[in-house]
Amino acid sequence: MRIRALDLDGSLVAQRRLLGDRPDLHRFPAREWGPRIRLACTPREYGRFAAWLERAVGGEPAAITLYGSGDFHHVTLALLRRIDGPFNLLILDKHPDWMRGIPFLHCGTWVRHALRLPNLRRVFHCGGELDFDNAYRVLAPWADIEARRIQVLPARRRFFGARWGRIDHGPLLDRGELDLDDLGRRLEAWRDVLARHALYVSIDKDVLRAEDAAVNWDSGFLRLDQATAVLRAFLDAAGGRLAGADLLGDWSPIALGTRLNRLCHRLDHPSPDHDPDEAARKNEAANRAFLDVLDEGIAAAPDPA
Repeated sequence: MRIRALDLDGSLVAQRRLLGDRPDLHRFPAREWGPRIRLACTPREYGRFAAWLERAVGGEPAAITLYGSGDFHHVTLALLRRIDGPFNLLILDKHPDWMRGIPFLHCGTWVRHALRLPNLRRVFHCGGELDFDNAYRVLAPWADIEARRIQVLPARRRFFGARWGRIDHGPLLDRGELDLDDLGRRLEAWRDVLARHALYVSIDKDVLRAEDAAVNWDSGFLRLDQATAVLRAFLDAAGGRLAGADLLGDWSPIALGTRLNRLCHRLDHPSPDHDPDEAARKNEAANRAFLDVLDEGIAAAPDPA
């Protein structure tokens, strides 16, 4: 499967081994778009970006896309809109990214828009921790959660609140370790739907501990080996049938070009500082590990002929 790097913020260019060791990786310069869409943008600006992306990648088949900071997670929506045929969506992310009722595109709203795609069958959200049961819970897509169209597997705890009490959402980690037996049982219950449709994977490295990734948000609780094990389990359940994937959550200095994204930055954006070289080293190792698992999954897929 083709691999492409969408250079929105310079974070991937700093990962020289990643770029150099993947001759199948194609780079798309896009830094003029970074400050315009980072964190948030109007629907009109997002439409312009999506049109540019369509022209840039043309009629390319399914691909694995790396595109930098988690501040750009709404880019995934444009990639999902290019998928033909039914698919399931696997998300590894510390945050839900499913806020509804927001009148602009934001890295925290893209899942809500994706749920409106007629060919999206099921969403599996893994590794979450923050914004599921705090004040933002009122913005969750409860109809889809309660209808089990969204399956939630938190990182380390069950979420609080009466509505969550009615939802099966056991955490992935038991005392810091991944409960593979429990994950296997849950995947068995979903095996039919996972085997029936191709899987799209979106991985935000803020799902990982700070030791394993440097991000522009707050870090999660999965070790890299735990996150890759979750990815491997889902790919196996899907028979290696991949509709595409994206990897993000790379750290980069903040560059904002509109009043809207500057406002969002001031209101709710931790944006920790990192040593750029150390951030590139950590994130390159994580990206390579995820790419290796995706490669293994694709290689194990049965020949469609």
